Amino acid sequence: MFSVLLGFFDAPTQKLLFDFCDQCGEINVSCASTREEWFALFEQHEYDCFFFSFDKEIMQVRSVIFTLRNHEQHQHTPILLFSTKIEYLITAFVHWRSCECFLLPFDDKKRNALSSLLHYYVGMYKKIHFADRKFCQINTSKCLYNLPYNEILYIESAMKKSIIHLKKEVIYVPSPLYQVRSIIPGNNFVQTHRSFIVNLDNVSYIDKSKEPWGIFFFNSDKEAFASRSHKKSLLPFFPGIDNELSSKKFE
Repeated sequence: MFSVLLGFFDAPTQKLLFDFCDQCGEINVSCASTREEWFALFEQHEYDCFFFSFDKEIMQVRSVIFTLRNHEQHQHTPILLFSTKIEYLITAFVHWRSCECFLLPFDDKKRNALSSLLHYYVGMYKKIHFADRKFCQINTSKCLYNLPYNEILYIESAMKKSIIHLKKEVIYVPSPLYQVRSIIPGNNFVQTHRSFIVNLDNVSYIDKSKEPWGIFFFNSDKEAFASRSHKKSLLPFFPGIDNELSSKKFE
């Protein structure tokens, strides 16, 4: 999953950005308030993007960014800087590569820009990490599963476990649905219900006369569901649904 490390923010701004990333979905967020905390997290985990407060402790933040940019793996990793002082952001923009600058406080335009940028980063992350992968690998304490993506119809949640429905068999995995969701690509696998993740490549038709909607698959009598709150997740793949959802004012 796309991972972000927040560094040196005050509590209100940290919470605002944490909640913002959480609302975007498919982003794992860590937070560090001090230089020691930041380096401890940096050395223990892999991160795909870094957020920095650029208001106070400027020399400390500059030192961390210089260290980051001298790290071969992170010479071009995206950095987002947030500050109430435009002069600080202008200086940073000139000196560092691959930096995006946001002047605080937020307004709707800046929120939309940040949301668009994060969705772009997550999309590129998926393309890079999943383009050549044809198998879903799920490692548990008892077994390592290597399942072809095109064989998966849908994944169902049941009592803190996941049931993977393949074309010809069913596999029970002792992992909750959210853990399985974090390792499968989001381009064709869509969560249509709090208990269902569906492989849209294998969808034969959607029965909209039912509530929740029934989702059926090629050469199978199995059925998954699309709940009211998740129907909009189908829009990128079935644009014709948009008018119907709008007219019925689904959430």
